[in-house]
Amino acid sequence: MADIIRLKDITVFGFYGVSPAEREVGQKIQIDLDIHTDLARACRSDSLHDTINYESVYSKVIEIVGGEKRYRLLEALGDEICAAMIASFPVNRVEIRLRKLNLPFPNNLSHVEVVLVREAPLI
Repeated sequence: MADIIRLKDITVFGFYGVSPAEREVGQKIQIDLDIHTDLARACRSDSLHDTINYESVYSKVIEIVGGEKRYRLLEALGDEICAAMIASFPVNRVEIRLRKLNLPFPNNLSHVEVVLVREAPLI
């Protein structure tokens, strides 16, 4: 399957991190999300009903990021987003990249990135 719906550079603010300071002050992260699904029917029909509405995908990401639950690790947040995509949409595979942009490290480091890949269970 080579069809992908990609949402790139979703920039969100939240209270992530291991240190109390990170969780108290909050910070921006960027998210890239690749949704692997069969788009052949949508290509033929040119109908939104035959594809995954990327506005709905975006809304689901924002719902999770802005929810009550706070995450210490990008890995945990990413896993939650992947699980929601698999539960909510007809996907075969989800790839997510989460980037922490403002790091408490000296010198030059633009970001840290976590990449997760999750396969939808075969039914």
